[in-house]
Amino acid sequence: MPLILFHTPKSRSLRPLWLLEEMGLDFELKTMTYDAEYFASDAYREINPMGKVPALYDGDHLVLESTVILQYILAKHGPSPLSVEAEESDFAFYLTWLHMAESGLSHYLAVYLGQMTGHDRYAVSEGFESYVKYQAEKAFEMLDNHLIGRSFIASGRFTAADISVGYSLFLASELCRLPLPNRVQAYFERLQDRPAWKKTVSIK
Repeated sequence: MPLILFHTPKSRSLRPLWLLEEMGLDFELKTMTYDAEYFASDAYREINPMGKVPALYDGDHLVLESTVILQYILAKHGPSPLSVEAEESDFAFYLTWLHMAESGLSHYLAVYLGQMTGHDRYAVSEGFESYVKYQAEKAFEMLDNHLIGRSFIASGRFTAADISVGYSLFLASELCRLPLPNRVQAYFERLQDRPAWKKTVSIK
């Protein structure tokens, strides 16, 4: 039975979709237009109790959260050079950026984007908006420093950590319209050149 991924264009489900394309795995894609009312419905919450995307089904097993799905796919459907193993010297960098791209960057960017687009549930004070931008800028600075002398996040090769970070940069640059540091911008452009990324973002 193939993997089933529930996906909405431009959302965090780009992360697992990109990984699946890079790995060449057999999967079924359920693409949906973003619809807050449907995602809150009982029908969709039977698919994902959190009412969000992505949701991945592997047989009877439901996996949630985009970076967790990356880690799950690699663990269950690898081995793959897109994973960095515990015995590799850059394992800590890999695991840090695999998850911090979400918790330390996309999380704040999503709030910022929601406020920009006028969604009531994201309405926050101007002070909090400044805080969100400050957190994003700290993450950009950390990433910029990490990329000194590196083409990718870890182990000198493209990995799932780059997929995780790459989506965050897509969210920052393409959706939030935030400027990226020069080194980070060059890195993001390298990621965008990958055929699997181009295929992933072309799916509507």
